[in-house]
Amino acid sequence: MREDMKKLVLTAWKEHRGKVIGTALGLVLGMSVLLFGFWKTAFVLFCGLIGLFIGSRADRGEDLLQMARDFLADGLQRWK
Repeated sequence: MREDMKKLVLTAWKEHRGKVIGTALGLVLGMSVLLFGFWKTAFVLFCGLIGLFIGSRADRGEDLLQMARDFLADGLQRWK
């Protein structure tokens, strides 16, 4: 029985990887909303997206400090 379940999970992972990941993320998101509330969950997701954005820039070899300086300089110019 245990081998059958392992085979089923491996087959699902190989043939339907996107569906498996999507289902798992949906379950985690749903549980987070039920346990912590919508706004707390939305805040965590927003922080995760910011981290993804910064991490993707770092993976491309961009200078993160220069990016932060440019962002802050643009913001200061708008308030003058």
